[in-house]
This record gives sequence, C-alpha cells and structure tokens, in this order.
Amino acid sequence: MKLNKEKVLIITRDLFITLFILFIFFSFLELLKPKIILNYIDLDLYLLVLILLGIITALYSPLPLKENKLKFYDYLTIFFLAILIGFVLIYLTSQLGYLSVLIGLSGFIICFFFIILIFKGR
Repeated sequence: MKLNKEKVLIITRDLFITLFILFIFFSFLELLKPKIILNYIDLDLYLLVLILLGIITALYSPLPLKENKLKFYDYLTIFFLAILIGFVLIYLTSQLGYLSVLIGLSGFIICFFFIILIFKGR
C-alpha cells in the first residue's frame, strides 16, 4: 500500500479530530472527578501532540471547505447544545453569583454561533 501526501494528511486530520474529542472528554471528566485522568495520562504531553497535529492539519489541509445548508432541525440541535453548554458554565461558575449567569449567557451565544460556523464549513 503506497501512502501519498493526501492520504497522510487525511489520516492526520482524522487523528487530530479524534484526539481533540478525547481531550474535551478527558477535561470534562477531570472537572467532575479530579485526578481521574491525570493519574494515568500526562495531559501536557497529550496537549502538545494535539497542538502539533492541529498545526499540521490547519497548514496542509487537503480538502477544500464546502458550504453546507443547515435545516431547521440542525439549528434546533445546535440551539439545545449551546443551551446545555451555557448551563454547564453556569454550574461551574455558580460561586460567582450573578456573574455566573452572564458567563453562561455569553458562553451560550459564543457556542451557538461558533457551532453554526463549524457546520457551515467556513
């Protein structure tokens, strides 16, 4: 099997996406129960590998981005996901009082528009 540059870049991109999702999952687990991941994995080294793969993926992306048309249910799903993220932010910053509501609201707005940009492919 011969690997050309495009196949290696596609593999690198898929590996980056997988490791990024795992990093988000590991970070969420660390928030819920401290030292559950840090006892087994050095997250600094993991993050370094993740950043290097991200740089390679961003600089040498072989696939052109295409714009996707979002349907009503896509917007609804993104809206509820952003609300969930906003509530998680309110919960994590609940010791700050009213400021936690502002942080949750701003997190909701940022996540909503950021996820829409990701799904549209821009």
